[in-house]
Amino acid sequence: MPTMPASTLLVLDDDRPFAEKAVRFAREVGFEAHPVTTLGEAVEAAATRRFDCALVDIGLPDGCGLELLSEPRFASTRKIVMSGDAALAHWAGKCVPGTLGVLTKPFRFATFQALLACTPQSASGAHRGRLLGESDAMRAVLGELHTVAPSKIPVLIYGESGTGKELAARLVHTRSGRDGPFHAINCATLSPDLLASQLFGHQRGSFTGAVEHQAGLIAEADRGTLFLDELAEAPLGVQAALLRFLESGEITPLGSRMPRRVDVRIVAATNRVPREAIAEGRLRADLYFRVAGYEVRMPSLRERPGDLIPIAQSILDGLNAEYGTLRRFAADAFDALRGHAWTGNVRELRQVVQRAYLQGGERLVLQRPTDAQAALPPPRPVTLADVERTAILEALAACGGDRTMAARQLGISTKTIYNKLVRYRQAAFSPLATDA
Repeated sequence: MPTMPASTLLVLDDDRPFAEKAVRFAREVGFEAHPVTTLGEAVEAAATRRFDCALVDIGLPDGCGLELLSEPRFASTRKIVMSGDAALAHWAGKCVPGTLGVLTKPFRFATFQALLACTPQSASGAHRGRLLGESDAMRAVLGELHTVAPSKIPVLIYGESGTGKELAARLVHTRSGRDGPFHAINCATLSPDLLASQLFGHQRGSFTGAVEHQAGLIAEADRGTLFLDELAEAPLGVQAALLRFLESGEITPLGSRMPRRVDVRIVAATNRVPREAIAEGRLRADLYFRVAGYEVRMPSLRERPGDLIPIAQSILDGLNAEYGTLRRFAADAFDALRGHAWTGNVRELRQVVQRAYLQGGERLVLQRPTDAQAALPPPRPVTLADVERTAILEALAACGGDRTMAARQLGISTKTIYNKLVRYRQAAFSPLATDA
């Protein structure tokens, strides 16, 4: 198995013996460290690689270290600011986004090590799978998630699409200390017809086509975290079944008379304001109070504009790592994006960065999404019937048209598949059928 690459550290200090000593220490604690003594050398080093962390002296022979940290290339880099002047160091630490801490020279290397420990290992690869942001709004969210994670209290995360709700749920799981898996269920895709088998599993012979025992989605998350995504989009029958499980903590597979207790941590998510969803009849109030032991609201990207550049940089870092390139943002890369609403949040930003990357060039300039793109009507909502139809047709395709085998894979009867296919054919040839 390949080992995880070490985090990279840039040490910028005009005192060469000190810089080399700091590098040796950083390497001993697992970092790939690089010493430079001038601002010019640091700029050259940053042109050829990305640094996860930077230890920067403010006063340098050829300029101020803060000039380096203000470059877009260092937007997602964790910074440790140091100076012989304590007041200057602390002032700089408050002014520089992404600062882990400040050090006043001379300092104890134990203090330096404690700051390095806050830099995730292999951060350049991990950025794509974790929440990013140094804004007050995101710091507050991260603080809430870290506070609630070690408990057993169920968590409800809500916010607009693209704000990172699943990443937040995964963070809760990672910090929970639970040794079981993280299992995500898209509640909008659960079929009432297949619900019992999907959630609770079934025993062999419990229905036609059940040729072997199958654990349900809940049992697969035992001792771990069950993530109930799009909770307010679940059919009310599905919500009732989930509520029964949450109240008892037990599941009974189809064909079994023996209930089984399952130890799962519940984290749920919705892109609707929960109490508004209750008022609209989309979310059962009793289910809400079961899953919302602690509520966390994910802020939209337009609420934290200061996080735009670090997030964009992390997206570009991922593209560079995937395709072996060293592309950077131009100095004016973000000028056209000022005041943009970001209705798609981070997903929309990712699309903008990817578009600029694919257009080529070593210095990327981001283009504001056009009015035509912004005015596109939302896609037709995917219904439960759509999901069911897709699942059946894909299973049939994978099984070469064998209905019995497809039914076995889906956990339904061959007769059910036959009846569904008859309905699909009738709908396809109906004079009321449309492509909408």
